[in-house]
Amino acid sequence: MSLYYSLFNNNNLSIDDVINLYELKKSTFPLPKRKGKMEKAKSIDEISDKFDAFIFDSFGVLNVGSTLIENVPNALNKLKRKEKVITVLTNGASYPTSKKVETFCNWKLPFNSTEIISSRDLLKNHLKNEKKITWGVIGSPGSDIDELGISGYILGNNMKQIDKCEGIIYLGCEYWSNENQKILENHVVRNSLKVLVGNPDIVAPQKSSFSIEPGFWSYNFHKFRASKPLYFGKPHNQIFDLAIKKIIALSNKSISLDRIAMVGDSLHTDILGGLSSKISTILVTNHGLFKDYDYYNAIAKTSICPDWIIPSL
Repeated sequence: MSLYYSLFNNNNLSIDDVINLYELKKSTFPLPKRKGKMEKAKSIDEISDKFDAFIFDSFGVLNVGSTLIENVPNALNKLKRKEKVITVLTNGASYPTSKKVETFCNWKLPFNSTEIISSRDLLKNHLKNEKKITWGVIGSPGSDIDELGISGYILGNNMKQIDKCEGIIYLGCEYWSNENQKILENHVVRNSLKVLVGNPDIVAPQKSSFSIEPGFWSYNFHKFRASKPLYFGKPHNQIFDLAIKKIIALSNKSISLDRIAMVGDSLHTDILGGLSSKISTILVTNHGLFKDYDYYNAIAKTSICPDWIIPSL
């Protein structure tokens, strides 16, 4: 992993490196229940009648950074007019889900608060059943651990409180470093602490590079028998189970799993997660991870095959 950390530091991480990183961690992911059919379509509208509900990833599907992708509002509104259930599923855990809701409202996208699901929501539900301990949280000053219903310390810029932490939660790694990680690993292993990962992403695409995410750092704990991480986002099944239950509640009727489609730009999170949860999958190629990249090469390398491939919504 040190090789990849060096590439991160020098902004030299390529898409091939990203794929290799995810393949390295693949043993911790759920297995796909099948291979997709790899059919092509020009847009989501062209295949919308094949589905009753859609689960959208955000980055690379709806937006790139703070910029909304062209035609997204029109495509989503068409689905709403066809009475399709539409939801968003994100691994963003650094901030309360209400901030994501606010962003979508500002973009005038047709989602309400009940249609947006984050890995942070799943983590928050889990924490209700955890013992009341002092948590060390890898996040940002705005991560609002009170909203999670816990007490503890934000670690990153300040590691002075590490000895008081009785469990560890990864939310986001904006203020994290290799030096901080070494301090944390020593503390976790020495005390056999529980490690919860609110965002299993290894990387996140930025304008000209990739950022290091909790999935990268937390992978190290698989070396230590007593501190294997527990994950709360894509591609793991729990978050998809939550999304499927949400869709059935929103539709107020039973929906066949193959009539629910996960729409995303990542093979290892969106598509693998969908395939392992027995729902349909749609890979978007023009805006996210595989923009300007031969996505067929990535599919061949990973053996993660979507049902449908579209350039954009």
